[in-house]
Amino acid sequence: MSIVFDNIAFNLQRAGGISRFWSKIIDPYKSSPDARFIEHVGGGENIYRRQMALSASLQDHRLPVWIARYLNFSRRFFKEGFVFHSSYFRVNSAPGCANITTVHDLIYEKFGGRLGSPLHVIQKKTALRKSDCIVCVSDYTRKDLLEYYPFCSDKRVIVIPNGVDGFYPFHVDADLFHRLNLKDDGSYFLYVGHRGSCKGFALIHDALDLLEGALQCVVVGSPFNQAELTEISKRGHQSKILHAGKVNDSELNCLYSHARFFFFPSLYEGFGIPPLEAMMSGCPVLASNRSSVPEVVNDAGVLFDPSDLGTLKNGLLRILQAEARKDLISRGLERASRFSWRSVVERYATLYSEFH
Repeated sequence: MSIVFDNIAFNLQRAGGISRFWSKIIDPYKSSPDARFIEHVGGGENIYRRQMALSASLQDHRLPVWIARYLNFSRRFFKEGFVFHSSYFRVNSAPGCANITTVHDLIYEKFGGRLGSPLHVIQKKTALRKSDCIVCVSDYTRKDLLEYYPFCSDKRVIVIPNGVDGFYPFHVDADLFHRLNLKDDGSYFLYVGHRGSCKGFALIHDALDLLEGALQCVVVGSPFNQAELTEISKRGHQSKILHAGKVNDSELNCLYSHARFFFFPSLYEGFGIPPLEAMMSGCPVLASNRSSVPEVVNDAGVLFDPSDLGTLKNGLLRILQAEARKDLISRGLERASRFSWRSVVERYATLYSEFH
């Protein structure tokens, strides 16, 4: 079985969920004589790509990446039939090629707002039309896909959930706590990731008010913008919100494992890996009941309605109870164990073999 992997995602993110997913998918094939990897200059700046040595790389289009990312292929990479799997919505029209496309979310279609959104949607629609199999990361994403692209109902669409690994409970990093001037006694709750309009980040202010000063909120991610800084000042939370910046996985594991709980108020997720990372780290999860989040968290976390502060208050009361916390940690560890990257890789390998 011959496979061509298109590594363009490594150029589109320095770090992030899609490039992490892609590194897991291609890792078993990095030395395979039957695999090739399309690479564009600059992909090595991605933190996951830097950790990999690939044996058989192929030159991408010799154009700037902001152009090349939207260009498809018509190349016979192998003499016989082969599978083409792109990390981000490119396809190959060569004879004997089977195209596989993974859909992580429908955020552009549902929320738009970015200059590149229309072009992205056109690219996605083209890839979906030319795909022999479409993989969605959750049942919710599959439902969204069929709503926005009804023609996919005539195609093979399957669900392979994402995975999680590399996290464990009670990980200690004394240097990290010293650098952040933070105690490791559960005196904070944790927010991780992007803070766009669909992520519900503003709800941390409501959570802090409901907690009446009992906990700080540690925020992992990019620096606060001016609007966020203004809101923090307006709400009087300057001393209650600690920005940890961008951290590596080991440091993130430490922050998860010592937090009182992980707060995930997102209004939309195609899958949602952070709650699983928290669970695997032994951290209780308080999450929204929107999109794919209930599908991932199930009964292993506390869910609330982000449009109803009453349910947020009840969720906070529950997750802070000692017995409930103990039960949630146990449920979370069991839940996270069901989502392994090894299982994801095996399911993709089975899929690839069907086109041999």
